[in-house]
Amino acid sequence: MVTVPSVNALNALALVASALPNVNPPTPIYAIVASDTFIPLTFPSSWGEFSPKYETQLSDYAQEQGAFQPYNKVKRPETVNVTMIKTGSDVARFAWFTAIRQQEALNPTQLYTLISPIGVFADFTIATMSIDVRPDRGSNLTYLNILFTEVPQITSSDGSYQNTLSAKSNPVAQIGQVFTTAVTAAQQALVNTAKFITG
Repeated sequence: MVTVPSVNALNALALVASALPNVNPPTPIYAIVASDTFIPLTFPSSWGEFSPKYETQLSDYAQEQGAFQPYNKVKRPETVNVTMIKTGSDVARFAWFTAIRQQEALNPTQLYTLISPIGVFADFTIATMSIDVRPDRGSNLTYLNILFTEVPQITSSDGSYQNTLSAKSNPVAQIGQVFTTAVTAAQQALVNTAKFITG
């Protein structure tokens, strides 16, 4: 949970970094790596758009006197739209895009960590992919747009509860008769008679 001191510390860091521009690396660092193995998803020729999106869902029903409560605002999973650019021959660009598609097909639930100059975004998965090849942008340029969606991680409750009971069930009180063929009128009469006698 973000506290006021941590916010103040981040604001101070931003001021200090602005006064010392030489702290920045000469080339911005971008990467998309698997969250568990840190293996990169791919190596593009260059990076284009890197756009995080933060969204909340607000209640839109009428409330008395314009009332507004915290429970009426729900944070939705964050999304990051990433554009990567690949240059080279048709074969090189085909192999590059096919390798990404195969990784997605082999492990569709893989979580990724996105690294950029504006932040590190952990535990995101690929939601959509689209490719754009347009002559007006260059015949040997492939633009790959990937929308990553956050997968919120919930702490496991394993081992945090003591004296838990296993699920139990009562013994079966009665098992009905099973007929493998259609019941005849005589069999139905016997069943009804047995029910009448035994109550």
